[in-house]
Amino acid sequence: MSAPRARTVGGRLVGEWDGPVAVFRGIPFAAPPVGDLRWRPPRPAAPWDGERRAHDFGPAPLQPQPPTDSVMYHTNFADRRALVMSEDCLYLNVWTPEPAPGTGLPVMVWIHGGGNRYGHGSQDIHDGRALAGRGLVVVTLNHRLGALGFLAHPELAAEDDLGASGNYGLLDLLAALTWVRENAAAFGGDPDRITLAGNSAGAAHLCHLMAAPAARGHFHAALGQSASGVGRAEGPLPSQEEAQKRGLAYADEFGGRDIGALRRVSGVELIVRGHFGPVVDGRVLTAPTDDVFAAGRQHPVPLLLGTNTDEGTVYARPGEDPAAVGDARFTGPVWQWARTHRATCGAPVWMYRFDHRPPLPPGLPDLGVHHTAELPYVFDNLAQRPTWGWQDTDRHLATVMADAWARFVTTGDPGGGGLPPWPHFTGPDTTPAMVFGDTVRRAELRAPAAPTS
Repeated sequence: MSAPRARTVGGRLVGEWDGPVAVFRGIPFAAPPVGDLRWRPPRPAAPWDGERRAHDFGPAPLQPQPPTDSVMYHTNFADRRALVMSEDCLYLNVWTPEPAPGTGLPVMVWIHGGGNRYGHGSQDIHDGRALAGRGLVVVTLNHRLGALGFLAHPELAAEDDLGASGNYGLLDLLAALTWVRENAAAFGGDPDRITLAGNSAGAAHLCHLMAAPAARGHFHAALGQSASGVGRAEGPLPSQEEAQKRGLAYADEFGGRDIGALRRVSGVELIVRGHFGPVVDGRVLTAPTDDVFAAGRQHPVPLLLGTNTDEGTVYARPGEDPAAVGDARFTGPVWQWARTHRATCGAPVWMYRFDHRPPLPPGLPDLGVHHTAELPYVFDNLAQRPTWGWQDTDRHLATVMADAWARFVTTGDPGGGGLPPWPHFTGPDTTPAMVFGDTVRRAELRAPAAPTS
């Protein structure tokens, strides 16, 4: 069988077959954001002549790593490939069962999680082969992280034609979505059937993109797992004024250097300090996401949302109640996202709960159905963790969940396929939902109580 090929706007690509699925790795969707392009909106990638070999993943964004003895590391980062990182990181990957123009397959664009500090689109856990084998084009991608992705600063605003600063990571996501819209057909995809999906910080990012005027029309359904950009425990997004003050304080850690000098500091040194995330920048986010949803100005797309039973166990400090932490940081905001979207724009919303403990390797603490525990199942990627003690129950659950996710991407409705009836989210405080546990069942869920001060 000849190698799969695709003709993109930037040039021709040659990929590889992975069983019945073609995979194209390491495709540049924007110019390297290095040197003078650090802390600037992404620029178009340079086109190339001839065929570009798309066999190898591009570098991951610069990032620290969680402890190697942690549950989060083993669930998300224990890859078989060595981690290669670079500030030159704006690459994406495509899996497709039929890389031929005119096929018209639905497309899923996946945004990884990692708290705006960790993660990349080429992690083993995000391998798109199994989902693509269900008749989808699957795209995973990188974006800038940490200070490189989200620093706001008065000097950055002064050099921007809109007076914006921060959100370079979100602008990377928008550039990737634009690339997918322009090139989906080359891989057999339909640019008018794109679902934006993500977990944890990736889910929050897609919530913000639902509120971003510039992203409207770039995707047609949304799937958010275990986080939200509205109802956040830390409050609404910072304004430019607040974010720039934090940026100045960050610059003080480097001797108060100006932006020109900070552009000459090693990216590795920059990303190990500070914690950053989206802000109201005035370019991609022109108003707080909570305000946009409350006014019904968000993109009115079908929405599938859910959380895990024990979201807070990874994050609770000694003496804290893990359930309260999970409710405040994850479950409560996801409910706010669901009820606000349904109430203000009328688009259909479905809710799920993941309630199955994965069989972690020996020696790790029992954190229950922890944050990100659903990932091997929704991608049907149990084989990516070969040392875990998978049982038939796990394999069946992975098949059922991946089928439901693929159905949502294909039809805009996750129900059917042998599942019990899956009604729309009702809210505001209770709703029918699908529970994916040792058995798959419909159940009535109740919103967590509002946190008390």
